[in-house]
Amino acid sequence: MGAEFGAFLASYAQAPRAGLRLNIPVSNFDFEISNWTPVPWCASGYLLPSGTETELARHPYHAAGAYYLQEPSAMAPAEVLAPRAGERVLDLCAAPGGKATHIAALMQNTGLLVA
Repeated sequence: MGAEFGAFLASYAQAPRAGLRLNIPVSNFDFEISNWTPVPWCASGYLLPSGTETELARHPYHAAGAYYLQEPSAMAPAEVLAPRAGERVLDLCAAPGGKATHIAALMQNTGLLVA
């Protein structure tokens, strides 16, 4: 890791941050999200304020699939893969399905995703 090793090691001393990925357009979302921090590598991802994840996990929008509580680092694989509409994708690590639903969203729910 070279020169980045110190920053990497220091990251383990930081408190973990909960994340959330929207499955609907942000314009359709009626939560107040101004205190959420966008995840730099995921247009639909947000870092949540500390202590809000339990409340959000119990909300009916979560049960309805409007958003998915997901570790921000777990949002990176689908973004790096960058699947497009109509493609065929095989996801061999699909449990519980957060990355698979992210891939499907990036594919605009077209093509074939085998998870």
